[in-house]
Amino acid sequence: MSLTAEDRVEIVELVGRYNQAIDLRRGEAWADTFTEHGRFYAPPNRDVSGRDELIAMVESMGAPDAQHWTTNYVIDGDQDDAMMESDLIVFRDNGVGVRRKYLDTLQRVDGSWKFVLRNCLLHPSPPSDK
Repeated sequence: MSLTAEDRVEIVELVGRYNQAIDLRRGEAWADTFTEHGRFYAPPNRDVSGRDELIAMVESMGAPDAQHWTTNYVIDGDQDDAMMESDLIVFRDNGVGVRRKYLDTLQRVDGSWKFVLRNCLLHPSPPSDK
């Protein structure tokens, strides 16, 4: 069975909870968006797995200084497993923005969608017109 409209809304709301938790440095709430052994991978310097490591990563980030905006969702999957691709812009208080691309694996756990793997990759540069 393919994903329902309700599944898609729940997955987008999961992203919202994820973004708000990391922006406010709420490690436990951020880890709650992942499965028990979930993994966050953002090369070159972040590769953490499991609840304790996820919490520790957020708690080590210091004072909140950014806002994560995620858009352009493409979600495919079935009843209990999904893949999602989306774009991320991180706006920092100092005015510097960062563009990344998420390639995610999700799973329904006890009736709720969670991230199994969040790949947060550098956004590909647009082709040059030269």
